[in-house]
Order: sequence, then C-alpha cells, then structure tokens
Amino acid sequence: MKNVFVIHSYNGDTELSFAPSIEKICKKNNIKYFFPHFPLRQSATYEGWEEELNKYRNHINENTIIIAHSLGTHFVPKYLAKNNIKINAYISVAGFLNYKGREDLERIVSLFIPTEEEFFKCRGLVNKIYSFYSDNDELNSISNLESYANILGGQKMLINGYGHFGSKSGVTEVEDINNIILK
Repeated sequence: MKNVFVIHSYNGDTELSFAPSIEKICKKNNIKYFFPHFPLRQSATYEGWEEELNKYRNHINENTIIIAHSLGTHFVPKYLAKNNIKINAYISVAGFLNYKGREDLERIVSLFIPTEEEFFKCRGLVNKIYSFYSDNDELNSISNLESYANILGGQKMLINGYGHFGSKSGVTEVEDINNIILK
C-alpha cells in the first residue's frame, strides 16, 4: 500500500507551508501519511533524526514516497544509503549541497551532508527521483540547488517564484508534488 513521508526542514516550518496540502490529498485518497517530528535547529543531529525515523521503519518500503524539504534533503539520501532501504520515489524540495551564511546553520548542515558514495547508493535504491527548486531561493544560490539536483540524478523541477518553499515564501501547496503522489 502506498504511503507518504514528509521530512521537514531545520526549523520544522514545512508543517506551515506545503505539508498540510500533502496530508489533505493523502487523506482524500486513502494514502497513509507520516510527518515525523525531528529535533529542530541547534538540537538537530543526524543521529537524532535517524533515531526518530527508525520509529517508522516498518512503514518505509518499496511503496513509499519520501518528500524532504531543505535540511531533510541531506538526511534522506544518507539515511536510505546507510540503511539500504528501497523506496518508490524521493522528492527533494529546496535541496542544496553547501549552505553559507549563518555559522549556526552551517554547523548543523555539515552533520547531514551525504557523501558521494551515499548519493550514488541512494540513486540505486529509489525508483523515481525528483528535485524541486526555485529561481529565487533566499537561502541557496541557483547553482547550489542545481548541483544538488545533478548529484541526486533525478528529474529537475524548477518552479519560479517559490523561494525556499517555506512559510516565509507563502508556499502552501506544490501542485506538481501532489500530482506525483497521485500517479
């Protein structure tokens, strides 16, 4: 049975942006929906996030779609590779490789960055990969966003004017993600 996981960002504000629309479409179509709550901001560590997602491990399988936002886009490839988990689809939203600008955030991001080997292994574990990013992301340059999409090796999905896809950008729904879920 198909199920959907949404992996939130550093601040957890995914819950205030596009996650509610995904939950709504899942409920309407009888698709299981999971939104794990990971440690936020300076409490975030890869190990802490892994421990939280392991609570749901028996629901993650070849019927699973994982949608990850911002920091979550580092966590998912690393987690799938480390645990050798096959899934149906991985959708990265505002994925990036190298964040520069705030020392506190840079430190946290460095704890999550997948290695080239983890990215490579992840590509072999996922049936379909999509990378959503915007031309006006306030946290990442377009070149960083495109570099992430390139190393992930999935279908690039550029959406103009969506910023970092968070509540500050006013994003409450990403119709193309909903369409992928319903395929």
